[in-house]
Amino acid sequence: MENYHEIDLKEVGERIRNARKKLGLSQERAAGMAYITGQFWSRVELGRERASVNTYRQIANVLELTLDDIFYDNATNNRMQKAFSRDGILADCTPKEKAVITETMFALKGILERNRGV
Repeated sequence: MENYHEIDLKEVGERIRNARKKLGLSQERAAGMAYITGQFWSRVELGRERASVNTYRQIANVLELTLDDIFYDNATNNRMQKAFSRDGILADCTPKEKAVITETMFALKGILERNRGV
């Protein structure tokens, strides 16, 4: 039987490395924040080491990500698409409720944009 859920450790490591760099963290600093060694962090980023679920959770917290973000490409986009799909989390909302949620999102986006440089 094929394993459709096999994790490519190199891809996971690349996502971790990209997120770390985006936050401007060194491997040593990020590792310390996750309570692991810099050497272990490096091996995870290189895809040479598989961490425990708890360690991946610690890494995700440091990088302000979810486990889905670490393990799946475009996880945030996929969650958004699912949320707004016919069967997503808004499926049981009335049209009026969907309109309120949409307007709230636009207002929140405007607030976030205005506060980017503050």
